[in-house]
Order: sequence, then C-alpha cells, then structure tokens
Amino acid sequence: MTKSLIFERGLNVGREHVVLRLFRTTHGFSLERRVIERDQAAFVQVLPITALGDLHRFAIADPYSKELAALYYEVRRHLLENHVGE
Repeated sequence: MTKSLIFERGLNVGREHVVLRLFRTTHGFSLERRVIERDQAAFVQVLPITALGDLHRFAIADPYSKELAALYYEVRRHLLENHVGE
C-alpha cells in the first residue's frame, strides 16, 4: 500500500506529545494518531477513513478530543476538500 502525507500537526498535552497525520492511501485515506510519552515511548493508532463519520467517531472517543479539536477540524477540512462524504 502506498501512502502520501497530506496533513501533520501535533501539540503537547500534559506530559505527552500527540500528533495527527492524515495520509492519502491507495484505498482512500488513513489517520495516524501518535502519542509520545515523556520517556519517548510511542503509541500509534491507525484509522482507515472511508467517510467523515469514521473520523467523527474516532475523535469523540479520543480522551484528548477537547485539546485536539482544532487538529481534528483541520483533518476534517482536508477530507472535505478531497470529497470524502458522510
């Protein structure tokens, strides 16, 4: 599977650094959510996205959804620009 980076942004939340990366893939889009802890341990979640509802469900389940709201908004905007529907 090939993928190209469309969006990447992160911010510090407490003692962790959280990064959202949106990729265009051969099958649509995927979102990577990376949490880097103070000791540099990293945890990565990958979400395949076929509709905006996928992103919405993922974002509201995120324990940092309030802090990352602006980043999730930007991801949504990029998906809309690329004609990903509800």
